[in-house]
Amino acid sequence: MSPPGRGRAGLILFLAGAAILTGALVLYTLRRRPPIIPADLDHVPARESAACLVCHGPSGSDPRGPNHPLDDRCFECHERAVTPP
Repeated sequence: MSPPGRGRAGLILFLAGAAILTGALVLYTLRRRPPIIPADLDHVPARESAACLVCHGPSGSDPRGPNHPLDDRCFECHERAVTPP
């Protein structure tokens, strides 16, 4: 038989760890922002993913990195930079 309170302390530590992990995941999710498309002359005319892939496709001048998803629907993740009025 275990001493009283020993099982409860373990449960409290487990619940505290789970709460900290949950809080960290929520904060990460809330702070994560989608990548911004620059508001420069190269990017402003792009309205379709095909325009992006001219430069960012496999044979373009600035191809996507190895960790970038292979999906070619750029505007589902990336959003345009807000230009000041």
